[in-house]
Amino acid sequence: MYHSFDAFEYIQYLRSRWLVVVTACGLAAALAFGISLLLPKQYTATASVIIEPPGGSDARLTTAISAMYLESLKTYELFATSDSLFVKAAERFHLRLNDTTSIESLKRKVLKVVKLRDTKVLEISATLSDPQQAQALAQYLATETVNTSHAENLASDRDFIAIGAQQADDARRRLDELEKEWGALAANEPVESLQSEIDADVTLRGKVEVQLLAAESAVAEYKQQAQEGSFARAQLNASQARAAVLAARSRELQRSTQEKSATLARRIARRQALEATLDVARQSYETVARNLVEAQASAGSHSERLRIIDPGIVPQRPSSPNLPLNVAAALFAALIASVVYLSCAFVYRGRQTRYEPFEREMRV
Repeated sequence: MYHSFDAFEYIQYLRSRWLVVVTACGLAAALAFGISLLLPKQYTATASVIIEPPGGSDARLTTAISAMYLESLKTYELFATSDSLFVKAAERFHLRLNDTTSIESLKRKVLKVVKLRDTKVLEISATLSDPQQAQALAQYLATETVNTSHAENLASDRDFIAIGAQQADDARRRLDELEKEWGALAANEPVESLQSEIDADVTLRGKVEVQLLAAESAVAEYKQQAQEGSFARAQLNASQARAAVLAARSRELQRSTQEKSATLARRIARRQALEATLDVARQSYETVARNLVEAQASAGSHSERLRIIDPGIVPQRPSSPNLPLNVAAALFAALIASVVYLSCAFVYRGRQTRYEPFEREMRV
C-alpha cells in the first residue's frame, strides 16, 4: 500500500524531536570549542611588496598596463618561494626542530606567497607559533625577495656596464697618450720662444736695414767726393766695406727669419692638429665616462623594481585555530547531520507503518 509524502507530518516529526538537534549541536559546539582550545595557536604575519614598472627611458613604460601584464607579474612569486631562500630563512630562524621534517613540507606549512589579482602587490605570509618570529620571518623574506630581484636586474646589466667600462678605459688611455704627446711637443718644439726669436730677428734686421741705408748713402756721397782727395777715397772704401757687411747681415737675418718662420708654421700646424685630436679624444672620453656613470646609476632599473610597502606587524590574534569559525562549522555540521538522521528515521518509520497492515493481511 503506497502513502505519499506528507510535509506537514515531516515537520511535526522534526519539531517533536527538537531535543535531538539541540543536543547534537550543543555537543558539537562543545567539542569544537574544546579541541580549538587544545590545538596549538598559530600566528600569521604578512609583508607586502609592490612591483613597480621599469624606471628611466625603458620602452615598456609606454605600454599601458594590461591584465596580461599584471598576470605576468606572478613570476615574481618564484623569488619569494625559492627553496634556497627558504632554507636560509629556516636556518636563520631555527625553524627545523628535527631532521625528520622535510624542507618542502615545512615551507608548505609556514610560507604562503600570492600576487593579488589585478594588482602589482605581492603578499608574503609566514605562519608560526611565535607571533614576533612570524613577523620577522615575513619581513626577512620580503627583504631578501627585493634584494634578489635587484641582484638579478644588476646581473642583466653587468655585461653592458663591463663593455662601457672597457670603452672608458680605452678612451682614458688614448687621452693620456695624447696628453703626453702634447707635453713632449710643447717641451721639444716650443712656439713662444721661437716666435720671440723671429721677432728679435725682424727687429734686428730693421736696424741693420737702417744702418745699411745710411752706409749706402755714405758710399754714394763719397763717390762724388772721391776726385777731390785721398780722404774721400779712404772713406768710400770703408763705407763700401761697411755696406757689404750690413747687406750680408741683412740677408742672413732674412734667411734665418724665413727658416724660423717655416719651422714655426710647421710647429703651429702640428700643435693645431694635435690639439684638435686631443679635443676629440677628451670629448670622447667624457661622453663614454658619462654614459658609464649613467649606466651604473640606472643599473637594475631596466626591469620591474620591487619595494617593500608594508613589513607587516606582529599579529595580535592567532590565525588558527579560528575558534568562532570552528564552532560555527561544528554547529552547521551537527545541524545538517541531525536533520539528515531525523529524516532517515522519519522515512524508516513511515515504511514500518506501511508494511505492518500488509503483513497482517497476509497472515490472515
